[in-house]
Amino acid sequence: MWIVFDVDGVLIDVSDSYDVAVKLTVEYFLGLFGVEREIRPEWVRELRRKGSFGDDFKVSEALILFALSGKAEELIEEFPEGGTIEWVREKFGFQVFGGSIERVFNTFYLGGEYPERLFDFPGLWRRERPIVRRELLERASGRFKLGVVTGRSDLEMELAERIIGFKFENAVTRELYMKPDPRALWELVRGEPGVYIGDTINDGLFVENYRKRYGKEFDFVMVGRDVKDVNQFLEELLGGEQT
Repeated sequence: MWIVFDVDGVLIDVSDSYDVAVKLTVEYFLGLFGVEREIRPEWVRELRRKGSFGDDFKVSEALILFALSGKAEELIEEFPEGGTIEWVREKFGFQVFGGSIERVFNTFYLGGEYPERLFDFPGLWRRERPIVRRELLERASGRFKLGVVTGRSDLEMELAERIIGFKFENAVTRELYMKPDPRALWELVRGEPGVYIGDTINDGLFVENYRKRYGKEFDFVMVGRDVKDVNQFLEELLGGEQT
C-alpha cells in the first residue's frame, strides 16, 4: 500500500515562506504598474485553497490581476472552487508573462539557491518548519511505500527534505507533471492501492482525476477536514505500535 503526500501545508509549514513569497511577488509587480497596495496573507491562502492552480506562480498572477482591479477581496470570493488561472485570464482578457513571475518569485523564495535571481535576498525557504514528525515517517516507511507528488521543483523538494530530515525515494515534482494531472500519481503507484494526503480542493480533484482516468481506487485524506494534521493521520494509521 502507498502513502503519498503533498508537501506544502502537509509536511511543511509554508505560511512564512511560500505565502510571503506570493505576497512579495504580487506587490513587486504592482509597484511596476505604479500601484501601492498591500496583499493580505489570508488572500493568498484562500485563493490557493479554492483554486486548481498547480503552482504559486499562477496564484501570484491571479492576485496581481485581482489587486490591479482594486477588488481583490470580492474577486477571491467570486472565484469558483476548483477554478483555474484560465478563469482569471478570461475575466480580465489579459495575462502576466509567467516567466517574469517565476523569476521574481524564485528570487524571493530561493534567494541564494537560485542562480538567476534578480537581486540578493536571503531566501524565504529558510523560514520553513516541519509539520510532520520524522520518526512517524521512519516508522511508516517500514510498513508502507512512501511517496510525494508536489508542485515543488526538484530543487525545492531537496530543500524540503533537508528541512524534514527525511529522504523520499519516490517523488514526482513539477518538472514531470503538475497536479491535477493524474499521470503524476500513476507515475508513482502504477495502479496499486493507497492514499493521498493533501490540503486543498485541487488535491482532491487530483485524486478524482486519477480514479476516472485509470479506473483504480485511491483514497484521499484532506488535512484540516478529515484530520487535524499529517501526524494524526500517521499515528492512526500506525495504530497501536509502540514508539
